[in-house]
Order: sequence, then structure tokens, then C-alpha cells
Amino acid sequence: MNLGQKNYEIIADELQRMIQTERLKPGQKIDTIENLAAQYRVGRSTIREALSYLKAHGLIESKQGGGTYVAANALHSTLEQMKSANQEDLCKLMQMREIVEVGGVELAARYRTEADIADLSRSLQQMEDAIGNEEISQLHDANFHLSIARASQNPYLRTMMEGLSASLRDMMQASRRLWLRQVTQTPHLLVEEHKAIYEAIVQQDVRQASRMMKQHLEQVMQSLPH
Repeated sequence: MNLGQKNYEIIADELQRMIQTERLKPGQKIDTIENLAAQYRVGRSTIREALSYLKAHGLIESKQGGGTYVAANALHSTLEQMKSANQEDLCKLMQMREIVEVGGVELAARYRTEADIADLSRSLQQMEDAIGNEEISQLHDANFHLSIARASQNPYLRTMMEGLSASLRDMMQASRRLWLRQVTQTPHLLVEEHKAIYEAIVQQDVRQASRMMKQHLEQVMQSLPH
């Protein structure tokens, strides 16, 4: 799957979240590049870039004798960088997403290429294959939405979506987690909603693509605390 130049940032954000939530604790050894590449289904060069990014921000460090470890002060560093996603932030983010992504999916339905369809299909399949592993599924969910922006053939929209900060991606994933907490909602249903969007893009049905994206985002919005 071609995720573009921002792929390593997505992986770095995932690892940073693990440090933030202390699933990776200070002093803990980071998995090998080979294992991380297999886990995230990306090339080793992408993992190296992600680790270099985290090192530059003081979150991980290499130790004599081999291996990469979470830095002793990593939790403090990353907490300084992040801002809490409160309810108002989430609602405002979803409003922004609806404005941007409904228009974006309409453009994608009009102008998508065969390469775009293949990219979307791979993202969707990987999202479905990752059911049961929420971290990986969230990653492919974000990739699917980024692929729609690329399929719009609008470089400004693509750049804006690819340039989403780590804090915005955190809020996107927070809204997804809230959506999935509802008893009636399952990861399988979430995949089905994305499939409906995908099929409308494939058929170049602009109205249906717009309707399905709007419906998807509104359902997520309804799951947020009010």
C-alpha cells in the first residue's frame, strides 16, 4: 500500500501513543525493526524513519550493547507535547471532518483513478483483516480516509489531510473508540460503513458517496458525549 511520505509519521504517532499510555514504559526495550515492520505491514525503512523521529524528540534512545529503549523521561516529554482531547474538541473536530471529508469524497467519486481504487481497496482489506487488533485497525481506518483525500486529485486537500498533526489524529481515534463502545456498534459494522463509501467511489456515484460519508460521520458524532 502506498501511504506516501507521511507513512513513518503515522507509525511514530502509534508508538508515541503507547508511550503516553505507558504500554511502553520508561526503560522498556522497543521491539526489533523487523518485528515492527511485520506488525505494521510496512517496510523496514519506514520503521527506521519512525524511530529516528522519536529519537529526535527525546522519546527513545539507543543503548550501548544494542537495542532501542524508551527514554527515562519519555513520558514527561510526550505529555508536554500533547493536549487533552476534551468533549468540545472532539465535537469541533467532527464538524471540521464533515465539512472537509464530505466534499473530499465527492471529488474522489468524480476523479478517482484505477490506482486510487486499488489503494482504497487495500486499505479497506487491511482494516478488515485487523479486526481484533484495535491499534492496527485504527491505523488502517486513518489510511482509508487519507486515501480518499489523495483520490480527490486536489493537492491542497491531500496536503491538508496528510499534514494533520498528531493531536488531531489522536482525536480522530478517540472518536472512533467512543463510537465502538456503544453496545450496538462493532468493528465489523464500522468496516461495512467504509465499504459503502468505497463502493460509491468505485461506481463514481457522487451523491451516494456524499450520503454515505455524511452518514458515517454523523453516526460517529452521535456517539460523542453531549
